[in-house]
Amino acid sequence: MPVGKSLEDGKFSAALESSEGGYAKVKITTPPDAIVGKYHVVIETMSDGKTFRSRKTDDNTVVVLFNPWVKEDMTYLDDDAQLGEYVLNEHGYQYYGTSLRIGKRPWNFGQFEPKILDVCLRLLDRSKIKAESRGDAVKVSRIVSKMVNSADDGGVLTGNWSGNYAGGRSPTAWNGSVEILRQYYERNRPVCYGQCWVFSGVMTTVLRCLGIPARSVTNYDSAHDTDVSMTIDNYMDHNLREIDGGDSVWNFHVWNEAWMARPDLPEGYGGWQAVDATPQETSDGVYCCGPCPISAVKNGHVYLPYDTKFVFAEVNADKVYWLVRQHKNLRKLRTRKAAIGNKMSTKAVGSNARHDLTENYKYPEGSDQERVAVRTAVSHGLKPNTYDDVIEDEDVEFDVHADDEIYIGQNIHVTLSMKNTSSEPRKVTTHLTARAMYYTGVPAHDIGEMEKDVTIPPNGEESVEMTYTPREYLDMLVDQAIVKIHAMAHVDDTNQVYSGQDDFRLMSPDLTVTAPTKMTLGEQVTAEIEFTNPLDVTLSMVEFHIEGPGLQKPKKISHTPIKPGETVKVTERMTPRKVGKKTIMASFTSNKLTQVTGEVDVVVS
Repeated sequence: MPVGKSLEDGKFSAALESSEGGYAKVKITTPPDAIVGKYHVVIETMSDGKTFRSRKTDDNTVVVLFNPWVKEDMTYLDDDAQLGEYVLNEHGYQYYGTSLRIGKRPWNFGQFEPKILDVCLRLLDRSKIKAESRGDAVKVSRIVSKMVNSADDGGVLTGNWSGNYAGGRSPTAWNGSVEILRQYYERNRPVCYGQCWVFSGVMTTVLRCLGIPARSVTNYDSAHDTDVSMTIDNYMDHNLREIDGGDSVWNFHVWNEAWMARPDLPEGYGGWQAVDATPQETSDGVYCCGPCPISAVKNGHVYLPYDTKFVFAEVNADKVYWLVRQHKNLRKLRTRKAAIGNKMSTKAVGSNARHDLTENYKYPEGSDQERVAVRTAVSHGLKPNTYDDVIEDEDVEFDVHADDEIYIGQNIHVTLSMKNTSSEPRKVTTHLTARAMYYTGVPAHDIGEMEKDVTIPPNGEESVEMTYTPREYLDMLVDQAIVKIHAMAHVDDTNQVYSGQDDFRLMSPDLTVTAPTKMTLGEQVTAEIEFTNPLDVTLSMVEFHIEGPGLQKPKKISHTPIKPGETVKVTERMTPRKVGKKTIMASFTSNKLTQVTGEVDVVVS
């Protein structure tokens, strides 16, 4: 491009700003749809009919990114506070647990840490995305959702939900994206292992690094619809036992939202788009998901790209219970219309509080608008008639629940409450099971079960209770320490059938992280992590992980076994490299306890 007197909008252009003592200062502007990536700046000068060309070196390299501060850019976001959070903030949270017992852990996105930009650009190069598409946020975000997982084209992270993490690191041990991306860059192979919040954390880092506003979002009671019916089907046999039907409900699932215009769609579908790097189902033959307009999900417009049917089912499918009778005939028992998609969570702008996004994805449960959206979506599924309601004569009310805030090491106490609203006695056969679960809704180990016949007097109440001690359940738990209580009941007098559940997370203790709250750039300080073993067993395979953007590179600290009730402290020296508000994050893993985290905020001047 020639160096002119003034810059031209909407295209590559250059203009001379000043010239003095053999030096020229030139301004350059790029078009809003410029290809994202590295550019080499080469200067040609002409003098006395001769042309001189500068050499191409790394010192003359510039990187063009998306620019959400520019109105003409696809990622333009007219809100400084949100730009500060969704582009510039290197610290955030990942929410996990269950909708009634929400947990959160700090996450180091670290998009401005050394080498992170290099690995993000390498991902685009490796993806083989067309050059002309690298200025399109829709296509870039879709390709990033593919490249963050290793299912196709040698992406960043290998998923593992087996509970066996030999040859890699447990997903609960990661504190952030930086160590993962650097390891991928240095070893040039996928990193082991990730689960949904890890995929989402890395995706947030990559998108923010490329200039696309992004956030991690947790959906509780997240459906995985395997047959595109837009319903989640649960089956039980005549003995009141569950039958696997293929569909599942994850206790939580973490994906991303990215902010962009959607010029490929009718007006009204721009803004936040769901994108998901966790490899669940293929889309166009590869493991990717999105971008899917949140407004399309809310209104049931599941025919719009990309993957809107799948995302809609995750947040607003109806949960349908079926009784499998003899000869495999099905009897529809009931439909739970508010069971899926609850407490959708992300970090609030400018604070460490939780911000609820549920109303962005769906209208209030049970409202006319919400039911219209569901009917619209289901009409585009493979079972359009499944939605029709079933009317049953039910006069016994059931409720199953566990005690609130049960910590690992405490007893689990469960109650099935029953209320007879009729003027006749009711004989009820009950069956309760307790299972340790993977957070994806897959059973891990049976903890116990019980059956009991109960007679409820007219207009009376009865309950069935069961209790499990740590000795009975501790060896059964897996990563997230989630327990599912499933209660099934049959009213002999009326043939009423009930199926209900309570999924809960056994809570873990916190780490206590202490450090000087005020630090000076370049001066060494000491941080301390304290942990007390709350269990009656010795913890082995103990590891602490600590990191903080601008303070400390990710580091693993192995520790000797920790006895019951023992308190241990580990210290780490660090030297601040950047000024501003920073966060030190730590996590703890062992053979019996995981998902133990802590953090402390500091200010570097």
